[in-house]
Amino acid sequence: MLQTTFLPKLTHSELNSLLMDYPRPRFDFNPVTNDQIHQAISKLGPHKAPGQDSIPNAMLVQCTDLLVPHLGPIYHATFKLGVYPDCWKDSVMIVLINPAKLDHMAPNTYQPIALLNTMAKVLSTCIAEDLVHVAKIQNLLPSNHFSCCPGRTTSDSLHYVTMFIKNAWRKKEVISALFLDIKGAFPNVVLNQPIHTMRMWGVPSQYTDWIACKVSGRWMTLKFNSYESEPLSMTKGIDQGCPLSGIAYQF
Repeated sequence: MLQTTFLPKLTHSELNSLLMDYPRPRFDFNPVTNDQIHQAISKLGPHKAPGQDSIPNAMLVQCTDLLVPHLGPIYHATFKLGVYPDCWKDSVMIVLINPAKLDHMAPNTYQPIALLNTMAKVLSTCIAEDLVHVAKIQNLLPSNHFSCCPGRTTSDSLHYVTMFIKNAWRKKEVISALFLDIKGAFPNVVLNQPIHTMRMWGVPSQYTDWIACKVSGRWMTLKFNSYESEPLSMTKGIDQGCPLSGIAYQF
């Protein structure tokens, strides 16, 4: 029941992006630098729970100078060889009860917390920052997108809506608003869709090919109290908690 709730089945087919004629990239691919890795590690919460690799963030934070010279070549190899390590794809989903809900027999009263590989999250952070930066400079996303955009917060979005409404009222116009509750957004993403959209907007194939390799062949283990499931195949969706998921979902 928990698997069905957290990983619902798709009701539509994947895009066949192999037959698309994509435009020329609008910017160049830039390999991850050691400075980026240093910065990504410095932003890690040192006491967060690790994934299946059992490497805590505190170890990366305390040993940054020793590890970065080794992490850089490994990260570069994932792009040069077109290989994303299988152990980086494996994740653990911890199922926690929502104390605010009374019916504990209903699966939707529980919330999943994804625990990802630590080394993989650092690399994803670097790639996500690159894509967010160029998306802003190249105007690849609509100007009224607020999620995963630097310098734009929930408060900014509320000010934007308030200004839009008051400007319409000054013109004697009527405002109608439609609010959509997107349930299970990340698990329902059709994997080829963000990759196709990125290519259409001029994102270099090095990024999109790497993302396609990253999201293919993933396995996830559910842990609930003392129960641990068999590895479950992740054939769709993007990883909850992955730094790259936000910008990928925006596309």
